[in-house]
Amino acid sequence: MIEFRHKDIQVDAIGRGGIETCYILPQFQLAFDTGRAPDNLIDIPRIFLTHGHLDHAAGLPYYISQRSLKHLPPPDIYCPAEITEPLGEILRLWQKIEGFSYEIKLNGLNVGDTVEIRKDLSVKALQSHHRVPCRGYAVMRKTRKLKDEFLHLPGREIKLMKDRGDKIFEDRDHPVFAFSGDTTIEFLRDNEAARNATVLFIECTYIDDKRPVARAREWGHIHLDEILENRHLFHNEKIVLTHFSKRYNRRYVMQVLGKKLNDEAFLERLYVLAHDH
Repeated sequence: MIEFRHKDIQVDAIGRGGIETCYILPQFQLAFDTGRAPDNLIDIPRIFLTHGHLDHAAGLPYYISQRSLKHLPPPDIYCPAEITEPLGEILRLWQKIEGFSYEIKLNGLNVGDTVEIRKDLSVKALQSHHRVPCRGYAVMRKTRKLKDEFLHLPGREIKLMKDRGDKIFEDRDHPVFAFSGDTTIEFLRDNEAARNATVLFIECTYIDDKRPVARAREWGHIHLDEILENRHLFHNEKIVLTHFSKRYNRRYVMQVLGKKLNDEAFLERLYVLAHDH
């Protein structure tokens, strides 16, 4: 597991394409995907599944069972609405196999649905493009901001208006974290929240000519070349490339990046989340 930090955002991350994906955000008490259910996932009460492929969701029954054994409250599990029925059936069968029952709180999400985590925080389901139903997600933080029409006013006048009780502020949701799930590059073009998130975790399964762009698109994934071609769309402070094919280790990824990217400003914003074999 790799620990990623940027400002107040911490992610305990496993991101290996075809092997295991699980991103835990302990400060928000939620996780995206279960992977094979690492130990520090069990105490997290909310899981947002991007899709049902086993490298992203195989640990779900174990996670639920372990929480039950620890007498923890039933977790809130969110997933694409299209897979709630078969996923629920699988979980019921696991209860039968294990010989005891545990409560399942399975919630299907459509694109655009929002789940409130606390008064100032919510998670929004985003459109992803994969071979099976998939959702990306954005963690949205609510802040109070001065309305645009008052930005030009001097501080003294703003204070007077505030003291009078004038409605000069409005609540705005800002994406502080986003995760693409498995998807094609259209995810970036379709989702403003992903483009503007403070931290964006985006899949980058293939990076070299042995697996070209056409192959990546055929399997519902992103190639490094597509990310570099669309780098003008990334308004993020940090862009975390993840979900690399198991063919690559971190050293090789960095070598390829060095050859293909000569944009120092963009390179400084990149973080390569690659696991050494």
